Amino acid sequence: MTNQEDDSRTAIPRALKTLFALVLALLPALPGRACPVMLVSGSGRAGAIDLTFRNRDKLPIRRLEFTCRIANAPAKAALVPCYEPNASFLPGGQYTLTYGVPGGRGPVVVSVKSAMFADGRTWKPSKRDPCRVLKIPLPRAK
Repeated sequence: MTNQEDDSRTAIPRALKTLFALVLALLPALPGRACPVMLVSGSGRAGAIDLTFRNRDKLPIRRLEFTCRIANAPAKAALVPCYEPNASFLPGGQYTLTYGVPGGRGPVVVSVKSAMFADGRTWKPSKRDPCRVLKIPLPRAK
């Protein structure tokens, strides 16, 4: 066997390893891939919103906080408290939470603010690791 034949046999596995490493490096940069909390859906009813999400991480979520903002309200009145300070959302599970929206008129915009996991690690979204944002319409007041 010549050195040239030996080089061509090792070049393909080396190229595949390099490609695999490149794919793994770029995987977190894909939109929505890095966010451990997937917002599935939301619905509005008189005075409340129902928010459905899924834990995509490998660990249980112990504390979860959302930013819930009434879209058309003045800044001070726009924020609605949406958090679960003592929770146990298991990996892969889909959960629905209900939050009150006092005097809410117009849609409620919901995004993930932070998630604390069972190991104490806290995750927050960033420009590089964004999460999906939901716009939940509320029924019109009669």
